[in-house]
Amino acid sequence: MNAVPSFEEVIELQNKAIEMQYQHWLHKELGTFQFWILIFVLVVPWLLWWKYADKKRLVEILLYGFMALTVATVLDEVGCQLNLWEYYYDIEPYFPRLIPLNDTALPVPFMLIYQVFPTWKKFIIAHTVLAAVFAFIGEPFLIWLGIYKIFQWKHIYSFPLYIIIPVFLRWLLLIIVGKQHQAKTKDEPSRDGAV
Repeated sequence: MNAVPSFEEVIELQNKAIEMQYQHWLHKELGTFQFWILIFVLVVPWLLWWKYADKKRLVEILLYGFMALTVATVLDEVGCQLNLWEYYYDIEPYFPRLIPLNDTALPVPFMLIYQVFPTWKKFIIAHTVLAAVFAFIGEPFLIWLGIYKIFQWKHIYSFPLYIIIPVFLRWLLLIIVGKQHQAKTKDEPSRDGAV
């Protein structure tokens, strides 16, 4: 049986892996067609979102988007660590997960749907359509581009996640917004002027 590696040995191997990752990115990823597609995906959706965002609800919508970004990043980290999938290209060499997808491609459409579809029924229908596009068109397209590689995962597994995540986050955000509204109405003076 192999001896348990020391902490120092683990750090040494991590340092080697980081250097190898950097060298691979520098010589095989930086400046490629895929690299520029990912830069485009990182920037352009946010510009479009800013143009169409409801500025009166900006904080609420951004909170929803950042919640989606956080969940996407955590789930992506878990999936990559478990070798369910991996990415051949990224816009930087050190963060292990695909920043343009987690930080833009997922949260921006989620925010637009949150903004445009206020009823639960329309919201769920819109996310079901988006889930089908992401799982059965987007993911295969990323594989075709050579950006994404699945190992122990299937697109059908992604489909319900692309529905469950935004539904859960909307439910959670509506609770938060409701609590905020309750707190504000408690603190407002009564209409007759009494304090």
